[in-house]
Amino acid sequence: MKIGITFNQRRKPETKQPVTEIAGWLKNNGCKTYINPAKKVLESGLDFIIAVGGDGIILHTADMVADFAIPLVGVNFGRKGYLCDIEYDKVFGELKKILKGNFKVKKRTRVQTEVFHKDEKTKVISGLNEILIGGINRTVFLEIRAIGKNKEFEAEVIGDGIIVSTQVGSTAYNINAGGAVLLTDVFSVVANNGLFKSDFLLPNTKSFVTSVKAVFEVRVLNPHKQNLPYLVADGQRSYRLKNNDFVVIKKSEKETLFIRI
Repeated sequence: MKIGITFNQRRKPETKQPVTEIAGWLKNNGCKTYINPAKKVLESGLDFIIAVGGDGIILHTADMVADFAIPLVGVNFGRKGYLCDIEYDKVFGELKKILKGNFKVKKRTRVQTEVFHKDEKTKVISGLNEILIGGINRTVFLEIRAIGKNKEFEAEVIGDGIIVSTQVGSTAYNINAGGAVLLTDVFSVVANNGLFKSDFLLPNTKSFVTSVKAVFEVRVLNPHKQNLPYLVADGQRSYRLKNNDFVVIKKSEKETLFIRI
């Protein structure tokens, strides 16, 4: 089998030793391993990939392999990793089960944003947890509306911005901002430190849940350039919006595949 292993050597150098031990164990069990594999290795195909550390490396790895439909499994090393299925002290027993095929692959929805500048698509970013429009220390003025057939909805948001979260990400930034924990495959939409002003919602509505089939267009109403917000995916990848940009948020065509033992 061909197996990738990822870890963050710069932020979590303490994970280098367990990664070396996992790679050695896999080699002794007839597997070929690639530590922090390059894109050409991902393109050639891996049976699965192991992310060692915490939720940060899981999110990074999920983004890295999204184009290649490679299943991943997280090994927790250090603080609690909510997305990590395996504790390090049990890693070799759990890997034995995976190598024997005793696992299932669960598909998880990703959320995608497309940035348009004067109607021309200029940027595409997706996330496993959430998309944030905000990230500045000034008040953000946004207009959000549903687009597509029979999807009438429009609202204004004044606050720190908005968060659109997946089911996986609902227990992360979403819940801290006042969104609901999602028990099924839907989106949570939260006005971050703000409220939705809309004829379609009750007064003082802070968040709502919608189908993953929903498609939203978001426009920035801030009048000054220095007030333009960032578009941030999973707290890791960011893009500063420009004047005359608008953003389309929807379900990504790509999914994250998790190994569940």
